[in-house]
Order: sequence, then C-alpha cells, then structure tokens
Amino acid sequence: MRVFYRFFSIFILGFSPILLAAPYKRVDNGWHGIIGSKIILRNEPYKEVDNKILPLPYLVMRRGNFFINGLKIGYRMAEGTSGSFDLVITPCLKGFDADDSAILNGMGNRYFSIESGIAMVWKQGIFDFNLSVLSDIANKGSEVIASISHTYILTDKKLILTPDIGLKLQSENLINYYYGVNTAQARPGRPAYTGESTMNYTASLDLIYSLNKRSNLFMAVEYESLGDDVYDSPLVDKEEVISILLGYGWQF
Repeated sequence: MRVFYRFFSIFILGFSPILLAAPYKRVDNGWHGIIGSKIILRNEPYKEVDNKILPLPYLVMRRGNFFINGLKIGYRMAEGTSGSFDLVITPCLKGFDADDSAILNGMGNRYFSIESGIAMVWKQGIFDFNLSVLSDIANKGSEVIASISHTYILTDKKLILTPDIGLKLQSENLINYYYGVNTAQARPGRPAYTGESTMNYTASLDLIYSLNKRSNLFMAVEYESLGDDVYDSPLVDKEEVISILLGYGWQF
C-alpha cells in the first residue's frame, strides 16, 4: 500500500503544472467522434454464476470541454502537453441477482451503480500514467484506479495497440457491498463475512483496426487478479476476472 501512495504523490507532483494552468476551454461547432455498438463477455467471480454478456453502445464523442468515452461522461478541466484533468461520471458494472446461483439465494440483489470523481493523465516520455479517484453516488464505496499505458501505431496507421498494466484500490464499503455477508444472511456454507479494502491488479490490451476513413473495428482484453479480501469471500470461487470487448464504430 505504501508503494501505491508513493506513486500517487509522484503522479500529483508531476501533474501540478497542469493543475496550476489557466482554465482549459475548447471551442467546437458541434459533437464529433465515433458512434457504434459493443459486446462485453466476462466471467463472474461469484460461485456457480454464468459468464455475462453485456450488449452496450460504443461512443467516443466530444463537444467543447464535454466528452463521452465509452460509457464515461466527462468535462475537461485542464489539458496540456504533459497531461489532462477531467471530472467524470462512469458506470460500475459489478453486481449479481440473488437468483443467479444457489449460494446467492437470500442475499438480495447487488445492482450496477454510478461512480463520479476525477481522472488524470500524465504523459511522461512514451508512457501515459493514468489515475482515477471515484466514489459511488449511492455511497456503496470508492476506488482508486492507477495504470501505465503506451500506444503503438502499426500497419500503415491502420492498427493501434495500447497495452496497459495497473491496479485498483477498492474501499472496505465497496468490498462489503459486493462480496460481504452480514449475520442475517449467513447460513451453512455461507458464513458471515466482512472484508477490508483490497488491491486488484490488472493487465489489458486494446486494439483498434481502421477499415476505412469512417469505420473501425475494436477489441479489448482485460485480466484482473482479485485481491485477498475479494477472493476470501464465501460468495467467490475465482481468483481472476477476464473481460473481452468486441465492437464496431462509425466516425462522424
């Protein structure tokens, strides 16, 4: 945990010129970007729960300081050659239905939610250092997400690859909402469980292939290694979650 906070302090110090800069304002005549659809395939960490398939819209759009990136909606507060600083709202796609499996019966549903907070990018050489600090608007918990990425442009600018490694620090409240078992819900085979804040580790690869000037195919694969306080839950029987995203976008 100390390593994470050391990284956080270095990140903020490196980003300070952007934070102290004049307010950023971009003038556009209208919305522009990419619109399309995508499917997310994901194995769930919960016991006896089937893999999920989520059909979702795919949007990368911008007008002035406002933007939409995937499912994230934001407002750009500052931007420069060394990075950017945004206010963001984004969905949290964790959760389960109590009838998804026998182990979850009587637990009550755990719903998707909405998180809001800040997102920063610090560009250092060929790498982008990304940091998001998010809190659930329904007070279910909070998380800090940090990662390092680098973008490669290949095959005559038709293929873009972005590998990324990172970590997610998740709060005690968030862990107990999605993975905890209170005393009223405890039963044989499902003991009461209270977790603490934990760290998940992630690795991902994003691919974008340009079919022509307006059409793009994209794919993303993410591996997430779950922290001990997630895996120790009696509701969970997997140490990792793998997500695959496939989609198509049209540029306008």
